[in-house]
Amino acid sequence: MFIGSYGVFVTGRNWGQIRTTVCYNNFNVKIANAHAGLSVGPDGATHQALEEISNMYYLPNMHLIVPSDSLETEKGTLAVAKIQGPAVIRYAREATPIVTKTDTPYAFGKANVIRFREEKEAFVDAFETKLASDYQSEKEDLCIMACGPMVAEAMRAAYILKKEYGLEVRILNIHTVKPLDRESIIKAAEEIGLVMTVEEHQKGGFGNIIAGVIAAGKKYNTPLLMDMIGVEDRFGESGEPWELTKVFGLTAEYIAKRSRELYKKKK
Repeated sequence: MFIGSYGVFVTGRNWGQIRTTVCYNNFNVKIANAHAGLSVGPDGATHQALEEISNMYYLPNMHLIVPSDSLETEKGTLAVAKIQGPAVIRYAREATPIVTKTDTPYAFGKANVIRFREEKEAFVDAFETKLASDYQSEKEDLCIMACGPMVAEAMRAAYILKKEYGLEVRILNIHTVKPLDRESIIKAAEEIGLVMTVEEHQKGGFGNIIAGVIAAGKKYNTPLLMDMIGVEDRFGESGEPWELTKVFGLTAEYIAKRSRELYKKKK
């Protein structure tokens, strides 16, 4: 069974029923958690869901995907339709840049590595995407781990960091937040030692999950610096989605600035 509505209602107001009725009984209910993040725009704080990644992640039996664009949403929806048990698909209302292709590899529960290669007429063509399990380290300077619409901003940030500062960035698109691709997360942390998480969500909802995986799994043969970007413990506001992305410090320019500051600390 599929149900769907605004995230603040379908996974927010219904959290108790999802926990006790759906997850406790492991019912096969799929939830379209729409209008997530700041993309609701003028509807403001009451309709901007900024808490549901953590709210859903910690429920036993729950699965959670946060696709980066419409193509990945389609692939993820087909994937969760085939698994047994409850699942949430978190996506935005606003038109989101297409940063994947129909032939972009996708595997439920596995992250993708995205690397900027060279400027192309079409933005998506400037990047190469592989399953993280198929990717070999290129000794990058920084890893940005992102989900949902923030993947596009992470890609723009990678372009800025390469063109302006000569920094190589490994983007980890964690479209499946539960079950997490722990192996790829830990591998990136150990190989690079510099991790920035980015989320259109209360800061730490996604970032703290990633931090916990790294802290519990990293061997610490090498040092690690980590930072998080997200909504800083505040409610949303009314405005155009692109304006709110700027107001809340979620743009590629801000991600690049914070990432470079983190890199300079390491150096």
